[in-house]
Amino acid sequence: MEAEETMECIQEFPEHYKVILDRLNEQREQDQFTDITLIVDGHHFKAHKAVLAACSQFFYKFFQDFTQEPLVEIEGVSNMAFRHLIEFTYTAKLMVQGEEEANDVWKAAEYLQMLEAIKALQIR
Repeated sequence: MEAEETMECIQEFPEHYKVILDRLNEQREQDQFTDITLIVDGHHFKAHKAVLAACSQFFYKFFQDFTQEPLVEIEGVSNMAFRHLIEFTYTAKLMVQGEEEANDVWKAAEYLQMLEAIKALQIR
């Protein structure tokens, strides 16, 4: 009997994704296991490089060549827009108010190549 024949997919548990994301967000908020601090408009954002790289082509490419510096300044993105995008990265929730704010977040998402955030803004 081949291995493929003996393997059964019992069930997929979508709730598992949410639990993992919730725990990563808790760790970020409590500054546990974070390995990067991003400075945006003078504000510091703690995060996990692996999470950022999974959500952003910009960060994926950036971290491939990244030195071990734990502090990185991100230019071309507003503090407000990045705050929304980091929350979206860790919670899958994007709450923007008004067209001006939505446009600012959209520009930042395009700059950071955050395709899922762009999709969320399109649905809005």
